[in-house]
Amino acid sequence: MKFRQDKKNILLEAAEAFHKEVLRGTQLLYGYINDLIEGKRDPANLEKVVIAEHEADLKKERYIEILYKDKRALPFLVEDRYRLIKYLDAISDNSEDLARRLKVFPFELYEDIKDDMKKINDTYRETVEALVEMVKLMETDFKTAYQKSFNIETLKRTARETKYDILDTIYKKKDEKSLRVYLTSKIPIKLFDMVSRAEEISDFLRSLIIKYPSK
Repeated sequence: MKFRQDKKNILLEAAEAFHKEVLRGTQLLYGYINDLIEGKRDPANLEKVVIAEHEADLKKERYIEILYKDKRALPFLVEDRYRLIKYLDAISDNSEDLARRLKVFPFELYEDIKDDMKKINDTYRETVEALVEMVKLMETDFKTAYQKSFNIETLKRTARETKYDILDTIYKKKDEKSLRVYLTSKIPIKLFDMVSRAEEISDFLRSLIIKYPSK
């Protein structure tokens, strides 16, 4: 028996609402870090990241409720879709965690890492956007989704190199307070962790493409 089109539409609308909040949290955090690079801070913008994560949780629960109400979903099984929801939720949680850390970050950024910090922040935003687009493509176009995964791999390599460039610079600051070095290092590390998580999720999506017949 085919999955009824009206029910599928409801499912896709719930998925879209969840994905939108995950992406909104990413974009808000991206914007704040850019402000931090430029020497501007508005704690209210970090609170928006926290709110976006809470909204994502609400949308996530609605999505899961719809999934389990009918016990089936296309184009892949409920269990695999649920795993994907949890993976995306982890990115949302990590964005909130970094936002909370930045709320209590007491220093200005070093001038000589600002360009690289902007680069890794751009890569973080672009990676999450590419992942959300890949997730959407999984509903209709496995081939294009598969190709999108290679872009995410490239972004991860860029983020890794940029992270180490930043760490190499700040770890050589022998005259600086160790706390400033330590807390500053956590920003690119956390951004890279989210990029790396996104790449792991894209690998999972590739496994689904192999697991299920091509669309």
